[in-house]
Amino acid sequence: MKRAVYTTLICLFAAAFFVSVGMTQVEEMAIGSTFGVGARTMGMGGATLGLADDFTALYWNPAGMAQIQKFEFFSSFSHNRANADSYFAHDEITGTSRSQLRPNAIGFVYPLETRQGGMAVGFGYNRQQNFDYQTAIQGIDPGSDTDFGGFAVDETNINRGGIGIWSFGASVYVSKRVSVGGSLDFWQGNSLNELDSEATDILNVHSDLSRFRYDDEIDREYSGIGGRIGLLAHLTDNINLGVTLVAPVELGVDELWYQSTVDVYDDGEKLTDSESGGQAFDIERPFEVGTGIAVKLLNKQLILAGDVQLTDWTQTRYDPAPADDIPKNNFEEYYATTLQVRLGAEYQIPVIDTHVRFGYFLDPIPFTYVLDDVRAEDVRTFLTAGVGKIFEGSLKLDVAYMLGTWEQHTDGLTVERLSHRVFASAAYRF
Repeated sequence: MKRAVYTTLICLFAAAFFVSVGMTQVEEMAIGSTFGVGARTMGMGGATLGLADDFTALYWNPAGMAQIQKFEFFSSFSHNRANADSYFAHDEITGTSRSQLRPNAIGFVYPLETRQGGMAVGFGYNRQQNFDYQTAIQGIDPGSDTDFGGFAVDETNINRGGIGIWSFGASVYVSKRVSVGGSLDFWQGNSLNELDSEATDILNVHSDLSRFRYDDEIDREYSGIGGRIGLLAHLTDNINLGVTLVAPVELGVDELWYQSTVDVYDDGEKLTDSESGGQAFDIERPFEVGTGIAVKLLNKQLILAGDVQLTDWTQTRYDPAPADDIPKNNFEEYYATTLQVRLGAEYQIPVIDTHVRFGYFLDPIPFTYVLDDVRAEDVRTFLTAGVGKIFEGSLKLDVAYMLGTWEQHTDGLTVERLSHRVFASAAYRF
C-alpha cells in the first residue's frame, strides 16, 4: 500500500517537477518565437516592412509585391544550430546542441500590366517558426520543498518540427505612391517533443525509493487559415513607410501523447506505469500589428530600415483547454504583450556591385512565469550580417548569418541558449 502511494506521488511529481525543470513543457511552443524568412531580410535584422521588394513580401508586407516588375522565382534554405548549456547551482555545465537544414521559403511573384502604377500576384511557402532544439540536464536537484529534492537528475528534452504558411496574395498601386496588398494564409506544421528523465537517489535522501524514470512524448499536427493586409507608402523618393496587420488565426491542433514511469526501490522491486491518448483543440492567436520605415541615402546606395511589431499574447485562447489543469485565463496570467524590434542597414559597394548588410533583432519572450520560483529572461537578442549580389541583372544570391543569445531560469536551474542561423536565398527574375 505504501509503495502504491509512492507511485501515485511520483506520477504527480513527474507532472510538476519535470515541468518546472523542462520549461519547454510549460510554454506553448506555437506562440511567439519568430524564426525569420529570406536571407536579404534577415541580414538586415528582419527590418523589411518599409522595403518588401522581393517574394518574401508575401509574408512580411504583401503591399510591396506591386514594386516587382518582372516575374520572380524565389527559393531559400536555412540552417539552424541551437546550443544549450544547463546547470544547477554549483554543478558542472551540461552542454548539448541540435542542428537542422530546412526549406525556408519558395514561391513566385507574377506582375500584371495595368494602366497606371503596377499590380502583382504571388504564391508560395514561408516557414515562420522552427522547433529544432534540445536541452540536457545533469546534476543534483537543489529543491528542498519536494519529496525528491537531492536526487541526481539526468534529463534530455528534444524538440523537432516547425510551422510554415502557404499563401496566395495580390498587391496593387492605388495611387502613384501608395500600394496595398493582402494574402490568404494556410498555416501548416508539426512538432514532436520527447522528454526522457531519470532521477537517482545517490545521496540516500529517500528512505525507500532508489530511482525513477519518466518518459513523455507529445506529437502534434497544426493547421489553420488566416490572412494579412499591408500598405506601403513612398512618402518621398527616399523614404518608405510600411504598415501590416496579421489577422487572428484559429490554429487547430491534433495531438497524440504517451507517458510512462518506472519506479525502482531499494529492495530491487520495480513498478511501471504508462498512459497514452489523443486530443484535438484550437489555439486562437491574436492580431499582430507592425509598422516600418526605410530611408535611402547616398544616391540610394545606403538603406537604413527599422520595424516594430506589436502582439498582445494575453488575448490568445485555448478552445477547449488541452488539459484539466490549464485555467481559462492561462494566457492572461502567464503571457505578456510584446514589441518586436528589427533594425537593419544595407550598403552597396560600387566597385564590386555587392550589397553588405548588418542588423539587430530583438524578439521578446511572451512567456512570463509558471510558478513563483520560475523566471525567464525577457528577450532574445540577435546580431545579423549578410551579403548579396546580382548577376547579369537577373540572378540574385543572398546569404545571411544570425547569432542569438538568451537565458531561462527555474529554482536553481539555469539554461543558457545560443543560436546560429544561416540563410541562403536565390531569386531569378525575367
